[in-house]
Amino acid sequence: MALLEAKDIYRSFQGFLALAGVSLSVAEGSFHALVGPNGAGKTTLFNVITGRLRPDRGRITYEGREITGWPTFRIARMGLAISFQRAQPFLSMTVLEAVAVACLGYQGRTFALLKPLRDFKEGLAQAEEALQKVGLEKQSSRRVSELPLGDLKRLDVAIALAGRPKLLLLDEPLAGLSRAERREMVAFIRELLRKEGVTLLFTEHDTEAVLHLADRITVLHQGRVLAEGSPEEIRQNAEVRAAFLGGGA
Repeated sequence: MALLEAKDIYRSFQGFLALAGVSLSVAEGSFHALVGPNGAGKTTLFNVITGRLRPDRGRITYEGREITGWPTFRIARMGLAISFQRAQPFLSMTVLEAVAVACLGYQGRTFALLKPLRDFKEGLAQAEEALQKVGLEKQSSRRVSELPLGDLKRLDVAIALAGRPKLLLLDEPLAGLSRAERREMVAFIRELLRKEGVTLLFTEHDTEAVLHLADRITVLHQGRVLAEGSPEEIRQNAEVRAAFLGGGA
């Protein structure tokens, strides 16, 4: 069953057509990759899905309910979370504070920050649980600005999971990591999200990682869907190799 569907999405910017009739269906429980060269429309589609941009045409449905044009906070509270590639949230806070603030935000309780964060035991307990899931519980008292990149990316995932989402969108989760760190992060994401029962839609330029992590892959090229299929089908697709896999990121 489709958890998320984008149907015939168009989006232009000052005459440039970034998305030209893109359709996408993400099955519940799947790991679905969205790939393509720079400028293919991946981030634009993410922004349309999460309410950051309104499409010129088309519709987005989540759990069978149309969410086209909804504000981002409302979409997040329905169980759709996104983590972007620049892992720098709440730099002046401790790791625990950053996740606790996110918990309050998902609950629509940011007004509560007028009081000391320590007064909100439920939010702190939820934050501690999220940090345990990503293996950062021993880093809870460190400043976010002190974390190495790999831990920052895990923190981003913890912040996203604080909302207990059904669907997680990751925008280039491996960007900036070494080859060894990328392998570790792929294993971490696979194990954690399978355990939590979270569906994944992600973009990534590391072709090897995509082929190892994704159940299904949609390839965008010049704002259109070039191909879709299993990793093996995409690997063997001549058009995909010419446009993306063999042509660089």
